[in-house]
Amino acid sequence: MHQIVIKNHNINDSLPLGITFEDQKLIIPNNTVSVDPIKITIKDDNNESLEIVVGQSSDVTIILEIASEELEKNTYDLNLVAKQNSRVKYLLVCDLASKDAQLHHYFTAERDSNLDLIGGFVSNVINAKMNAKLIGEGSNVSIRAVAISSTNNNQTIDIELVHAAKNSTGMMHNIAIANDNGKVVLNGVEKILKGMKNANAYQSLKGIIGSDKAVIEVNPILLIDEYDVKAGHGATIGKLDQNSVYYLMSRGLERKEAEKLMINGFLNPIIKEIADETLKERFVSLVNQRL
Repeated sequence: MHQIVIKNHNINDSLPLGITFEDQKLIIPNNTVSVDPIKITIKDDNNESLEIVVGQSSDVTIILEIASEELEKNTYDLNLVAKQNSRVKYLLVCDLASKDAQLHHYFTAERDSNLDLIGGFVSNVINAKMNAKLIGEGSNVSIRAVAISSTNNNQTIDIELVHAAKNSTGMMHNIAIANDNGKVVLNGVEKILKGMKNANAYQSLKGIIGSDKAVIEVNPILLIDEYDVKAGHGATIGKLDQNSVYYLMSRGLERKEAEKLMINGFLNPIIKEIADETLKERFVSLVNQRL
């Protein structure tokens, strides 16, 4: 795995794969094909901006870890551009202790690019936005996001896909989980602009409530200004299926263990994408602490 650590707006070590970093912009050259993930850690910088540009015809996996124990206001402004014909698998893990965290993350998909985006949110109090704009014909963006809140946690996650090109495909599958008195507001918005023919859009939002005091809001929204498209959405909120819980309990598990096992099953498609074992263990630990 290639490691890049940004601290106090600087990178101290040498950069891999011909990558350059200047004026808060990280540039991955054209035609870069990396078997190993590129892990970027923003370390204890609670007021950070970063732009990542993935060059044409590149194929990379990027893990971005944002973690801070600072309790003061956190503000992160992030941008990722996928150039023509690039393929990017991108994982964001956000673990902020602040009681006032703001994260604004924008993605741009150029012609024939493919973005597979995953967001994992285990912050205390955060207002986060993941906005992807498909500006190139044949671009493809998939977003999977999960937010887990527990005692006194309050997370608002806005996921937005904007089709600004013909023959573009945008999919989102997002999960909110709340336990104790935790709260998650999960907004999914997909826009197809006028003239963007043959756009394909779908979104699903799922809320899992683990306590009578927990609050989850899911809001799926489709805004379509073109006729020649395919689009659909769905949303559900509820507790875990009790028959499944009882079945696991009949196999010797306590109720809490059974519920954790089921929720970890829902999250496994995201957890298995974390190639960094230390980060994966920490993320799983944080998730299970909130369950």
